[in-house]
Amino acid sequence: MTPRFEPLSSEPAASRRFGLRAIETRTLGGKEPATWARAYEERLLAGSVNGRLYVVDGQPTGLVSWSAGGPLGISVDLLYASEETSDPADYARILSMVEEEAGPVAFVSGPLAGLAPDAEDRLMRPRGFRRYGRSEMVLDADAPLPEPSFQAGERFRPAVRSDRPRLAELHQRVYHERFDRYLFLEVPDEREDALRGVGEILDGRWGEFTSAGSWLCERDGRLIGAILSVHSPAGALIADVMVEPEFQGGGVGRRLLTTTLRSLRGAGERRICLNVTEGNEPALRLYRRLGLVRSLGPTRDWYNALRIPVAPSPDA
Repeated sequence: MTPRFEPLSSEPAASRRFGLRAIETRTLGGKEPATWARAYEERLLAGSVNGRLYVVDGQPTGLVSWSAGGPLGISVDLLYASEETSDPADYARILSMVEEEAGPVAFVSGPLAGLAPDAEDRLMRPRGFRRYGRSEMVLDADAPLPEPSFQAGERFRPAVRSDRPRLAELHQRVYHERFDRYLFLEVPDEREDALRGVGEILDGRWGEFTSAGSWLCERDGRLIGAILSVHSPAGALIADVMVEPEFQGGGVGRRLLTTTLRSLRGAGERRICLNVTEGNEPALRLYRRLGLVRSLGPTRDWYNALRIPVAPSPDA
């Protein structure tokens, strides 16, 4: 019988089981994030998961769910085929079927259950996909923070919502032709997408915007760096770290981050975290020096190099 897709609602138990297994695999076999699993189950019950069951010979054997497509294509959030067969051909068929139904695929969450890394490579690389990873880093509660240092001509102040146009202009310059821009791209026009991205942080999409964790660095009236943070039930999230390209490597990022971390601690934030793309070595070195340690990841995900022209690191 030809494999086919069926609605998730056709087999609720299988949809729940395969989805939770995909989440467990997604976290590299480590601790299953209860909040993610709970959210998936709630959305599944409400019928709001955008996905399909993969059915072979009348039996559900896999699952795929995806996020609505942007200009690059859709993002496959959960992908699972039964580990009893561990057959890369099932994954290949699922990917082809989802492309036929939903359009081009830009990102795929990995690793894929039941496949060894080399088998996963043989499946994904001929389709144009390359690996990338993301990690969460948290500030060690006992890490000593250096006193903030400032250079002549620099002015540090908290960011406010009325800074949005200048922040968006900085964001556009910082992320131009950088891999992270494509990770979150929703609007093809760079200026418009920068306004959207900054606006989502200021307007609370990821948590309540906090001035205690959002600082600007100006030099002679020019905005040359900024950090934007939000507060969520899990703690403070540093959502964006930006330094004008011509000033990168000159300590602006270190001074901004030191100021931000000390300010968040002073505001009583007990957990402070950020996310970083593996391969961004300057950022990783800075975060480690200031006492941030990896708490989750790195993930083993895939991006479509045929649709995304920039690699996460120069040698990727």
